[in-house]
Amino acid sequence: MGSQGQEPSKPFRFLDLAPEIRLKIYAMIATSPQSHIDISSPCSSPHTYFPHALLLTCTQIYHELRPLYFTTNAFSVTVLRRNESWSHLLTPSFLDNRRQIRSLRIKIVRWGTKDFFCCSLIPALEDCILNGRLRELEVVIRDQSVNHAFLDSLNDDSSKEHQSWRMLRKLLMDPYLEKVNLKGGRFSVISTVVEGMGGDVWDLEGCEDISYLLAKAGDEQDKTLIMVV
Repeated sequence: MGSQGQEPSKPFRFLDLAPEIRLKIYAMIATSPQSHIDISSPCSSPHTYFPHALLLTCTQIYHELRPLYFTTNAFSVTVLRRNESWSHLLTPSFLDNRRQIRSLRIKIVRWGTKDFFCCSLIPALEDCILNGRLRELEVVIRDQSVNHAFLDSLNDDSSKEHQSWRMLRKLLMDPYLEKVNLKGGRFSVISTVVEGMGGDVWDLEGCEDISYLLAKAGDEQDKTLIMVV
């Protein structure tokens, strides 16, 4: 109650804050401490900082906050022989969320069965670049002879693996990408059960930066498009 003769003070509305202040608050709420959120894990949800409750408050907060979660955080997926556990990320129902992702790391252990890499993953990533916000892309390939395989694919189009290499190279040369990093080598799982981390943790220390292969693969004009993290 206010003092005699004074009107009671009105509660302050969050939506009365300036938009830039609201965005700063949203970022504090939605930013994960993980360097990359693994969204390909079949384990418990990795989205521990996804503000489910806040998104249910009203339509305006939903539309302001949901995209910010995907643009603020960096994400990762692991491509294995079978990838059903995260195939929902490539479906039309997840399309708008997928297009909001700005930074993505792809760990390739296998290329996947049934032309998964070329027919499912690559088209989805191209769409994220052309019609979405994907601007930072890191690809880590588990292969001891990755340098030779990458260059061999330039002169041989007879195998599905070489086709995957060529499509990957074309994707990484996209001029809309602002930061590109290509790594190769041996990497392994450190832990498969980490509370709150949402899945496997990979040791990538054995991988070397081979982004220079992109320049070798292209002509002089293509080289100007390569920006390595």
